[in-house]
Amino acid sequence: MAKKGGSSFGNFNQTPLPTPAGVQPITTEFSKGSVPDSIYSANRESAWSRWRRGFELATATFFDNGYNYPFQYQIPVPSGTPSSVANPAPIISGTFVGFPTKNKEMGMHWAGWRYAGSMRSDRLVDPSSGQRLFIESITEDATNWYVKLAGNWSASNPLPPPFYVAIPGVPGGLRPLNSETLEDRVITVGGDIIDRDTIDPTTQKRYGYVQAVLTDTNPFTGVLTVRKAGSVQTTPDKEFFTPSPVPFTVGRYLITGARFCCSCQDFTHRDYAFMRDINKSMKKRYPRSNVASVKPGRFEVTKLNGILDNSAMTSAQVNRTMEVYAPDGFGLPPTVADTVTDNQATRDRPGVFRDFGATFIRSTGDPAIPGSAAEGMPKYTDYDTAQGVVIALNDNWEPLLDEMRYCKHIYALKFADKTFPPEPSDFPVQEGSMVAWEQKLVDQTESEQQDARAVNLNRFSLSQMDVPPYNCQSAMMMPMMQKLFNIPTDFVLMQGFTMFDKDGKPYKP
Repeated sequence: MAKKGGSSFGNFNQTPLPTPAGVQPITTEFSKGSVPDSIYSANRESAWSRWRRGFELATATFFDNGYNYPFQYQIPVPSGTPSSVANPAPIISGTFVGFPTKNKEMGMHWAGWRYAGSMRSDRLVDPSSGQRLFIESITEDATNWYVKLAGNWSASNPLPPPFYVAIPGVPGGLRPLNSETLEDRVITVGGDIIDRDTIDPTTQKRYGYVQAVLTDTNPFTGVLTVRKAGSVQTTPDKEFFTPSPVPFTVGRYLITGARFCCSCQDFTHRDYAFMRDINKSMKKRYPRSNVASVKPGRFEVTKLNGILDNSAMTSAQVNRTMEVYAPDGFGLPPTVADTVTDNQATRDRPGVFRDFGATFIRSTGDPAIPGSAAEGMPKYTDYDTAQGVVIALNDNWEPLLDEMRYCKHIYALKFADKTFPPEPSDFPVQEGSMVAWEQKLVDQTESEQQDARAVNLNRFSLSQMDVPPYNCQSAMMMPMMQKLFNIPTDFVLMQGFTMFDKDGKPYKP
């Protein structure tokens, strides 16, 4: 039955109050008026949105993406380093992947993908005995596994690079593999790296393997400390258990797992400068922070021969370095970079970037707890205080890979690597259906990619932008490169790169 209009007292039509032109009234906390929409912001920042947009990028970008730059990088090792004669300088293999974008200088986000197996212990030799570095024995306590590598290790015969690199003037040397994921995926010397489908021909069962994070290296005893929390076992039945109930397999050889880093704002949590107007809708030139939001912390600068150099590209004859300015007491280990004490240091670098003031940490809680929930809302860690005094900075430069919160570009790379991340549980909150929400994401991703290619990339960026490795020493890329390689920037040298063309032929840049 149709609803009757009006009432017994007549039909009153209320005239809306006039509002000033261009000003929307604030109706509720979650309005779309003059204040940001809180629900929209939460949905946009959710882990699920990153995961889903990464899937879209993986299916769309890798179908039509000419911005892949495969590389090999040879880490320079001082000639006087023990074991450098018997073992060649370590080589890192990977690729740089460019994602066209509308919201970054030069119109491109660059993500680094370091392949699994960049380090293989079956290629390393104990120079005193000629022994290959297989897993000789394993002991454990409630927190860690202690993996002993075969060899006669001592202060005069330490583990070879990249487990340990002796650097003059650096007490204790460098341990570049600390914080890396290790996997026992090599069965025999020179053999193929197994995956979860590889079958043992003697038993006709799958081998299975274990992944875990290396937290400490003792180069003089050959003992590696590997953390149980966050470890993953791939069982012979192709199931994944975390934490792994079993350690590495004695007799196998270790490799490093895949590592991903990105230069985008979501991963680095900073807003970079726009030196020019890519299109007329972009007004910002230099990032500027409110005084109230400037926080104590660290910032890095790139220098050439001791002079500040923020240029976006460089040549093969130029090698810049990165210095980290930090307050007294908040220095960094030598694995990262040179640290300069500056009691006035903040997290902003005026004219180069504005730090958002916090870092993303995965909010799964303790991954060692069986049955722990999937990733929920983002957790922002900043710094800890006690009685008004800063006692700890939490923006860790060496994040463990199972704790860093990924951006959509890294999710895309993980999908391409067939390392399918589990779907987060923090589904967006919306009035419509989930199908409509996903379709909106698909359309938005496709539209942004088309606009980025047509406007930013083709018309502006390719005529001015340099590509890896020529931009690897820029203020935007250098921190990402340090995290990707896990070595000081003094060792990120242009002449160390070997690139591969579209036909797979190597060339020196």
